[in-house]
Amino acid sequence: MNDWKISDIENLTESQLESMADMSMEVIKGHKVFFGTFGKYFKYSAIVCSDGQQLKHANEYQLHYAESRYPNVESLHKRFVERLNEKLFTEDELLETSDDYQEREAKRYYLMNIYSAKREYQSIWCCGEPAEWYKREKAEGKALFSKVAYAYYHWYDKWFVEHMQELWDGMEAANDPLRDYEHAYKAFKYEMFNHEYAISWQGDWDVIRCFANVDGDNAEDMLPKTGWSDEVKRAYVDAANDVMAAYANGPY
Repeated sequence: MNDWKISDIENLTESQLESMADMSMEVIKGHKVFFGTFGKYFKYSAIVCSDGQQLKHANEYQLHYAESRYPNVESLHKRFVERLNEKLFTEDELLETSDDYQEREAKRYYLMNIYSAKREYQSIWCCGEPAEWYKREKAEGKALFSKVAYAYYHWYDKWFVEHMQELWDGMEAANDPLRDYEHAYKAFKYEMFNHEYAISWQGDWDVIRCFANVDGDNAEDMLPKTGWSDEVKRAYVDAANDVMAAYANGPY
């Protein structure tokens, strides 16, 4: 088929991918990754599966890569494998302590959006018609809600929902970004750049809310409500001053 749509690709099951003659498969961190060409638009692609489910938020497509940098399948394949090793994790890796705030965020994204798709689910952000199984189990009071995935699961996947929460709790405990001045400073600075702190009229609210469920108009109002140590509050102020200084000295 030469005119694959994204829905066509994302609806493929693991067994269907295994039966496609032109697919190759590699295992990356316990995930089955199928490599093949999907028509004139998506072209060479990597489709990720685990536990029989497609994990569509981990997929890689040639469509998203500049031909000038990746002119052939060999260069794309190498880049896809690099990217998948960056954004896929084993359960043991999730629970390891990391000094890299960006890696912590990558782990959180993986658990919320990729790992969570190892079972059939109904996202609360669904814009279309909810699945029939969800409507039935919700009416019967059986559908299980996950605070990690912000989604509902079948009643018989209770173990999976509970295990996902255990992984989340363990991961957060091992990777607390505010555990000391150095880690807090890096975390605050990352989110300040991420939220364009220097040019945002609500920069303090945007950044502090990433770490604490408090309200206020500015840092002076919000920091006392966070319950953070003086060391962590100082890290916030220092990060804010450095970000503003960087902005004053030119584009950052």
